[in-house]
Amino acid sequence: MPKSINKINPLNIKASLIFDSANDLVFGKWNSNFINRMKAFGVQESHEIEDDVPDNIKVAQYLAPIITSQRVMAAQFGNTYSVMHCEDNTSLLFDELLDHIFMIIDDGDTDDAHRELLDFKTLVQHTCGLNMSLLHSPIYQQWIATLLESRTKGDTIPGASGIIGETGATAVALNALKTASKDIKLSYNHSHFMLFVGDKLLALYSSRGSEDLAPPDLILLSIQCIAAQEYWQEHGNDTSTGDQQEIVRLPWLSTENSAIVNLSAGSGAPCAPHSLHIAEVAPRITFVVVVDMEMREVGAATQTSYQVLVNIKRVLLQRALEMLPSMLDSLEASLKKTTDALRKNKANGNLCSRLTSRMLELRKSCTTTTPLTPETTATAMQTALETVIEQLKPDIPSVKMDHPLIGLKEVLAPYVDFLCVKAKRYFSLAPYPFQYYIIILLLSLILNTLTPLLFTFMSLVKFNANR
Repeated sequence: MPKSINKINPLNIKASLIFDSANDLVFGKWNSNFINRMKAFGVQESHEIEDDVPDNIKVAQYLAPIITSQRVMAAQFGNTYSVMHCEDNTSLLFDELLDHIFMIIDDGDTDDAHRELLDFKTLVQHTCGLNMSLLHSPIYQQWIATLLESRTKGDTIPGASGIIGETGATAVALNALKTASKDIKLSYNHSHFMLFVGDKLLALYSSRGSEDLAPPDLILLSIQCIAAQEYWQEHGNDTSTGDQQEIVRLPWLSTENSAIVNLSAGSGAPCAPHSLHIAEVAPRITFVVVVDMEMREVGAATQTSYQVLVNIKRVLLQRALEMLPSMLDSLEASLKKTTDALRKNKANGNLCSRLTSRMLELRKSCTTTTPLTPETTATAMQTALETVIEQLKPDIPSVKMDHPLIGLKEVLAPYVDFLCVKAKRYFSLAPYPFQYYIIILLLSLILNTLTPLLFTFMSLVKFNANR
């Protein structure tokens, strides 16, 4: 920001933004202080923007020069900004994913803002995977915004998991999950069944041969649970009318409170599609089923291919042609992994042929003189990869959780009250009646001890005064 802005005290300015390859703002979450600051900045710079223009348009216009500069630095010099510090103590932090710019604006601690930026990027990968076009969906925008709010609402009580385990609730919960896994009929072979208390994992049961969930996966799933618990607590859940049991639907998920999410189990990055199914056992106790959609290899290879292609397009803009041969080799190797994974389904034969031909066209245009420019063939390759990415969002399988949920509630009934207490972030420290007696007793003891000392002190003062 320009030097004309005076230094001000921190105003708790916060904003999380995503700009696409055309520098359009596709996602924005901010507080009122940020908007007020942007408006004040616009007045100082004499930006004549009508009042009836939506806030997202105003923000995009105000930040357009910075985003354009970031693009130019990346395309022409290969040196992007990571953070900007402004004179008003506001920090602008940047990151990139699949040709999208992620931006955090914060006037607080920079280290906290860095962590928030990493979480922001990971949550988008978790929900959208490689299909960044989903950011245009209002449902996905609400989903990501809700998860961002929930990332700091978890249970922060040290040792809560250990205390829960010592009660025997973990063993009971694990046996209940085994029973539930037998009751739920799935069309896929690998799945995980979990119980969360707040954001703490109480028990996890995985089917045979399933890839282990990585710690980041469990953190992401716990944030999903916190978001659901907060919504159910506010709007109520599991309301019954007669013999009908009505479950309150989470507005960012499907009618069965399910969605496709991307986890890093066995792939190193959140690019393996899984179906997520959430249900409430009791307040702050959540039953989660995660089903592996068996597209891990395709997701991992496609992510690598897409990122290499983005780098190739940058190299073409920089005209650093000496780097092209090695990058083309990397792209061809990752595309081979992609096509090998796709060929496991015979219906993908045409798509594999299309990817192979696009690779040949790209290499030929970069090494010889052809009517097609490298930029044109790179764009054609990107279009073909986007077709693969579309397949990484399969239909959500239907999981009937009603009967297993009843069984879980019955088995965990003796532990529900205790687990609900442990799930709360804050405890009430209001004293019990007998504590009033203890407080009065302590006060009387203190007075009895201090009274003789006080009389002695006063006597000494009086004696010295008489002398």
